[in-house]
Order: sequence, then structure tokens, then C-alpha cells
Amino acid sequence: MKPDTIKQRIEDHIKHGHKNSIYMLADFYDLGNYSGVKEAVSKLTAEGKLLRVKRGIYESPYYSSFLQEEVEASPVDVAKKIARKNRWTIAPSGNTALNALGLSTQVPAKYYFVSSGTNKEIILDDGTILYFKHVPSKEIAGISSKSSLVIEAIKALGRRGMNDFVRAKIASVLFGTEKERLAHESKTSRVWVAEEIRKILAVACTK
Repeated sequence: MKPDTIKQRIEDHIKHGHKNSIYMLADFYDLGNYSGVKEAVSKLTAEGKLLRVKRGIYESPYYSSFLQEEVEASPVDVAKKIARKNRWTIAPSGNTALNALGLSTQVPAKYYFVSSGTNKEIILDDGTILYFKHVPSKEIAGISSKSSLVIEAIKALGRRGMNDFVRAKIASVLFGTEKERLAHESKTSRVWVAEEIRKILAVACTK
């Protein structure tokens, strides 16, 4: 297949993708051979039709008419893409989990995740750091994303960091079956974490 044909196919693929979609070279391998894809992606990046996030990772540019500026892909979404490529199960942890639940307003330069993969630190082109910390698979495998997020946030705050305000805040972001899943999926958590979740669910049931 000619390089220009590969480039056109990749460009068409991007146009039909979602806004702020994140891509890796492997995502385009069904559109051409490795060298052709690499050359095409390089040209599309030079033309501004793809933006490089890190070597081998790209995003489709998206201009927000509301914000009147280019909107960059979320580091959390980049982390999810990396995890899918490596077949890891991940969940935000530490301050990253607190941010996701609105329990911290600090703008992080480093994003933390627990992972079924190996310990790994990845630095994006803008200096943002993604840190994946290995934990036993049983701690996150088969657990829904919301349950994992809540559990990791509670662990980040520690026993002393939990209070009625925090419990109410977490309860406010639990909807529908998420409450039932959290109750079931937290049974294997540490005793004190499971106890905190019971308190949170008690608050959620009153809303």
C-alpha cells in the first residue's frame, strides 16, 4: 500500500473518531504496514492533524468553541489507553482519586494509579508524570471503576481523614447500581475501609 494511501486512511479514521481520541501506532496497523503507518503519523503530526502526547502516543486535536481554545486529552485518559495496550487493570489512587471525587482541588503534576502491571513511571511531553504502582490483582481485578475509585480515595485519606463531610461528598457521586456494587465489591477491602464504606452507603441511602 502506498504511503499516501495509508496517510489518507489514517486521516479518515481520525475524522470519524471521538473528540480528543487517543491513539497509539498499533491502532493504525490494520491500515498499513509499520513503516508506512509511522511515516504517515509523522506527517499528520507535522500538519497538526495529530498531536503528540509522548513518543508513540497521539491525540486528535479538539478546539472548544465554548472555551475558545484547544482542549488537551486528560492524563487519566492517556493512562487508561496505556493500560489497555498493556492489558493492565488500573484505578486512580492517592491525590488522583481525591481529585476525581472532588475531594481535592489541587492541580497535580503527577497522576497516581494502582495497577495489576509492573511499577512504571511515564513522563508525557508536557512534563506530566503518570505513575503506576503494582498491587496484587485481587485488589482491583473484577471491581468496577467507581468502587475502585472510592476505595482508593478512602485509603488515601486514611482513618483520620474521614469525616461526615467527606462521607457525604462521596455518597453524592454514587448513583443507581453503583451503591449495590460498592457494597458487594468492598467486602474484601481492609476492615476499616469496609466500615467507612458502610457509613457512606448509609448516608447515600438517605438521599
